[in-house]
Amino acid sequence: MGLLTDPKQRQKFVDAISKYNQKLCFVLYVVGVAWFLALAYEPLNAHTYFSENALLPGLVENEFYAATELHDFNHVLLREMKKDKKIVPKGWILKQFQHLGLDVYRQNVSLIYPFAAYDRQPISSENIYAILRARRGAGTEAVVMSSPLRPLVADAHEQTGGGIAIMWTLAKHFKSKPYLAKDIIFLMTEFDEVGVQAWLDGYHQVTSEHIIAGHLLGRSGQIQAAINLEIPSKDFNYMDLKVTGLNGQLPNLDLVNLAVRLCRKEGVNVALNNRLDSGFNPESLDGFTHSLVTMLNMMWNQASGSPTANHGLFHRFHIESLTFTAVAKDLHRSHSLDSAARIIEGVFRSLNNLLERFHQSFFFYILPATMRYVSIGLYMPPFALIVAAALIKAVALWIGMDSGKKTENIPDKTEKSPDKAEDIPDKTEKSPDKAEDKTEEMSEKTKESDKSTKKERKSSVNEGEKDETHEVDTSADSDMEHEDLPPPTGFMSILPVLSICLLLGFMAYIGPSYLSRFSTPFRMKMEDSFMFGLLALFCASLAYPRMIKRKSDDTERFSVDWQLLKCVALIYLALLLFSISLMNISLAFFLAVTMVPVSALVGPTSNRFSFLLQKLLLLLMSPLSLMFAAAVVTLTLSSEDYDGVIDLMLKSWTILKQMLVMRLLDQCFFGSWTYTVLSFNIFPCWLLFWGLPNCHVS
Repeated sequence: MGLLTDPKQRQKFVDAISKYNQKLCFVLYVVGVAWFLALAYEPLNAHTYFSENALLPGLVENEFYAATELHDFNHVLLREMKKDKKIVPKGWILKQFQHLGLDVYRQNVSLIYPFAAYDRQPISSENIYAILRARRGAGTEAVVMSSPLRPLVADAHEQTGGGIAIMWTLAKHFKSKPYLAKDIIFLMTEFDEVGVQAWLDGYHQVTSEHIIAGHLLGRSGQIQAAINLEIPSKDFNYMDLKVTGLNGQLPNLDLVNLAVRLCRKEGVNVALNNRLDSGFNPESLDGFTHSLVTMLNMMWNQASGSPTANHGLFHRFHIESLTFTAVAKDLHRSHSLDSAARIIEGVFRSLNNLLERFHQSFFFYILPATMRYVSIGLYMPPFALIVAAALIKAVALWIGMDSGKKTENIPDKTEKSPDKAEDIPDKTEKSPDKAEDKTEEMSEKTKESDKSTKKERKSSVNEGEKDETHEVDTSADSDMEHEDLPPPTGFMSILPVLSICLLLGFMAYIGPSYLSRFSTPFRMKMEDSFMFGLLALFCASLAYPRMIKRKSDDTERFSVDWQLLKCVALIYLALLLFSISLMNISLAFFLAVTMVPVSALVGPTSNRFSFLLQKLLLLLMSPLSLMFAAAVVTLTLSSEDYDGVIDLMLKSWTILKQMLVMRLLDQCFFGSWTYTVLSFNIFPCWLLFWGLPNCHVS
């Protein structure tokens, strides 16, 4: 209680917080980052297991032995595709499924680009899908097997002829089996994700402004799972699993475990985002490094918010899905298409055993290996420590402001003027002579004060009331000119800053729709108009502290209550990071690692070097700089070559423009919120910190 009531004790407590909060923030940040990365170490994560025992992957007995028929169909399909390498023989494929006796349908799709600079004429495409009705089912449940339609002119690693051959062969195989309890939908789409989105919109009767989906003549029941195949028409070395979906959503972990177990059962190596499990001891340094790189690679793909394949759009409709990608490299051991067909057969036979939708296991996790996982209960505590560094700094600032206001209102009895201290009588040292001298001095002072008051009264009567008021006004004005105005305090002082930052963020959010109109008149590419327009807005926003100035010390300064401004900015940043982490932990982690330390350190300063250093650090953590850094990392991780640092920067600039256009198209076509978060949330929050070094401290 003494700490709350005694001003001295309270001030000591506040001084201790202000003195050690920087060290505490630094310790929490370092411990949080180290703890998060250490989760890739095998003793700190968990082994995968099945929560849904109805899948029964170990009891599934393969019955697919039509390898010859599969290779014959694949050979005929390649011959048909070679007739015109620029198109896919959709009519021929449709007839082949009709010959099996399936319900085969077409869906017309029209694509309208959202930006004015592009031709507003719709681009037409067509989807093909066939439905295998289950004998024992009532048609209320279904699973989907999909594959994109890609011509032979595509990259050899991105061709999907083998997947279409597997779909046709398995359709013929499943048609003669009486154990099917769910309908199987065989879906083949054009334009990859656009075609899948159009089919899902038509299936669930959802309308879109830019993707106009045709009416579906045939339907089945509720879709429980979807498997996408990207398998070329040749032998492969290992199977790569792609799990990341739109906005960082992930499939149920049981579905991932099912795919991994069946691949291992068939003797096929399985990878995660093209990262095979290492042959090192998992508890050694090499094993930990490999697991850490695999985990960061998955987090990098998830942080982008874009789906890694067609399966990523099924997650929006609560349909668990993933993609099998057959990768062919110059390795000694290879597998034929019949091995992939047996894996897919086992997956669909296991899905056929499901009694209800996926609801157990985990939906939020990180995979350092195919058989290891880090659950949300493991990665949230270290992430909370990283964000807690910003919250503790905000709490320290708030306590400092609150204590400062209270101490101003409380009179301090210890601080007294030396004149009053001399006036206090001292019983031990005073004598009667000194007392008499003091009374005589006091009487003389009173007489002189009476004479001066009489003279002032006479002069005021002679000069008149008008002259008197004029002299008072002029004296007041002269006093105001020499008096320093105190800096504004309270919420009203930071309200203009908040308004301008939110307005700039809103302009960045809606800017692309207006910037696209300048592409045609100025003969610019779409990505150039977006990039240069947003870059101009970013450069203009850097001068916003000069837009709000107040007169202080006879100069124009950016005078706001900087402690309250930084406190609000830190709380705003912490809330944003925690909100993003609930859906996309990878994006929240990378933002927290880059933004939290700089945001906790910046503040008003009179040192020129410190001011420039803070501005440089803030520029490096700006959304535009983070996107450029992401482009550099993407280029270095890819197989594209570059010559020197200058070539790296130039190619990264090109990738940055492409990334910006892709995020905008994902927002319009699929509902991605990555660009929305960066422009309308992170950018205004960063602008709040940008103005802190310019603040004036009285």
